[in-house]
Amino acid sequence: MFDLVVVESPKKAKTISKYLGDNFKVAASAGHIRDLPAREMGVEAPHYRPQYEVYDEKKKTVGWLKKLAQEARSVYLATDLDREGEAIAWHLLEVLKPKHHKRMVFNEITKKALLAAVESAGQIDMAKVAAQEARRVSDRIVGYTVSPLLTELTSAPTHLSAGRVQSSALLLVVEREEAIRAFKSIDYYKLSVGFPWPGKEEGWKAQWLHKPFQQASQVAVTEVFTQFDVVRGLEDAIKKLPVFMVYKVESKEALRNAPPPYTTSTLQQAASNSLGMEVDDTMKRAQALFEAGLITYHRTDSVNLSEEATMAIREWLTSNKYPVPDKPNKWSSKADAQEAHEAIRPSDVANLEAGEFSADSPEGKLYKLIWQRTMASQMLPARYNAKKILLLSAVKVADQHLQFLATGRTLTSPGWLALTPEDAAVEVSEDENEEGNALPEIAENTRLQCKELSVTRSATKPPPRFTDASLVKALESHGIGRPSTYASTMATLFKRSYISKEGRKLFATELGMGIIGLTRGRFSFVSLDFTRMMEGALDQIAQGQASYIGVVAYQHDLLLKEVAGIKADPTITALAQEKRLLMFGPQQICPICKVGEMRRRGSSTNGFWGCSNYPTCTATCGETKSRGKAPAPDLASIRLKSTGSEASSKAELVKSDEKCPKCKKNHLALRNGNNGPFWSCLGYPKCKFSTNDDGGKPAVSSGK
Repeated sequence: MFDLVVVESPKKAKTISKYLGDNFKVAASAGHIRDLPAREMGVEAPHYRPQYEVYDEKKKTVGWLKKLAQEARSVYLATDLDREGEAIAWHLLEVLKPKHHKRMVFNEITKKALLAAVESAGQIDMAKVAAQEARRVSDRIVGYTVSPLLTELTSAPTHLSAGRVQSSALLLVVEREEAIRAFKSIDYYKLSVGFPWPGKEEGWKAQWLHKPFQQASQVAVTEVFTQFDVVRGLEDAIKKLPVFMVYKVESKEALRNAPPPYTTSTLQQAASNSLGMEVDDTMKRAQALFEAGLITYHRTDSVNLSEEATMAIREWLTSNKYPVPDKPNKWSSKADAQEAHEAIRPSDVANLEAGEFSADSPEGKLYKLIWQRTMASQMLPARYNAKKILLLSAVKVADQHLQFLATGRTLTSPGWLALTPEDAAVEVSEDENEEGNALPEIAENTRLQCKELSVTRSATKPPPRFTDASLVKALESHGIGRPSTYASTMATLFKRSYISKEGRKLFATELGMGIIGLTRGRFSFVSLDFTRMMEGALDQIAQGQASYIGVVAYQHDLLLKEVAGIKADPTITALAQEKRLLMFGPQQICPICKVGEMRRRGSSTNGFWGCSNYPTCTATCGETKSRGKAPAPDLASIRLKSTGSEASSKAELVKSDEKCPKCKKNHLALRNGNNGPFWSCLGYPKCKFSTNDDGGKPAVSSGK
């Protein structure tokens, strides 16, 4: 007899098998084994009991697992330790029906952790399962209720989609796009003065403070100064009277504390900023590191480490001559942090390399990022000498001297930066940007002579476009979804062509902006506040403080009222058709029958286009995809449905007497493309020969 351990990943199963011994067999479910039906909602009011189906592609795996479960003495359900993993464990229990079972959880794949997990194995947390089920069902209800409505309202040539988290994430990008498009740049001016540094060739500079000047002049105080004539006048006045007095000198020590270890969100941000990794790629690479036993579980909100790990880090730092603080560094977790396990760290802090992964591989680079941040988290702060010098000009306006300020910051003790100078912190504050800008030692009341004077013109900039990193940060700060869902949410927005990327910058497409234009203000889920509230409700389910039916029914009832309101609104159809033109451009009339419209069919990733006049017209074609644009019909590949090698439907096309010079089987047919008429093989897609039209005949010599 043996005990069976069921995990999610075959790679994880292989790693775990090395540690548990001959009394255990380890098998993998390869993720979820069942879900709601693929082509129907699969859940109904008032009880909202989901109708789950085993994936067709998982039926063989399920049969194999059932056989092992029946042979085993006991089954340990060892799926991931987050809500998704808890739900997978429950689904396995429901389908496999083992004689005896236990729920086994571990934060890292080491022998010690696994043996402890076997020893402490308990029961499935049904509150967590209910929370995950409520998320899945709510998402299904929103998608199946709203997506068909959007498609119908706009007469869209492709299936549109909306989602509880997806639409709020899209809202963030669209609102930023709208702010950028509405932005009007204005010029503003800065005035700087330069002074010699005693004993040095280079000098130092101070910047004019325009706000005290505005206050003295009794005008509105603004963030930037836009009056060029005034600045130029002050410059001329200072040139005539270039005397300054040091009014105040402030010098103090500033600390830059060690950053906490990575959470899922901060790892996604840092990998984007430092390594240029997309969020989805970061999660895949982190999964590979976890399954190889190199890092702890990578889906976590916690910023703290176990006492044992903290001690190991401090011992390594001390033995390698890095000073550590008297007490371990600790951080406060967010109020809505879900999980109690650790932050992301190496399983063995003394392991500087990523095991089987080379240092230059994506996994190797990500491991180094995690290792450096983990070790830096228990180091001393970086120390700076931060200095400010306030100067008064001899020039007075409204009986007040003009004020100028010089700021500088020099590193005096690197602390944690000695280990990771490139950065472990995701962001650098404005003060930290002053690093290296040293200022001289100078006494208050010292009189100085200005040696340099300059006016610089700049222009205000629109809000910055989101990057993967900044969008993740915004999603987290607004409570939209959870860090473990960010990768799939963003992947959906890209796949649907609602957002696009140029370099690192994210853009809302016309299609994405149209979706928000139709749903914003009409559906509660297209709201940052409502989405955050729903996430809080899911947290309450996980904590046993709210009921599954109560949360799901509230979302569904509200949604039905909103749908009814839209259907009763006589203006919505006109608005939808107006948005349609921006989203999809003019209608693409079928080039064969000249009556129907080309409509998209198939899945979101593998589609084709067919005439809406079907079955009278059987025209179909492939599609073209351009970054930032919705898929469009590829009229160069237009063809009619064939019932044989020379189907009667093909007779509607003008055919050449000559056969295709490439396949030598089928005739060429005249078609209409975006660039005019052309000839192509009737054997498409097996034969993709095409050639230009030459006065009603195929230009065979120009074929390809």
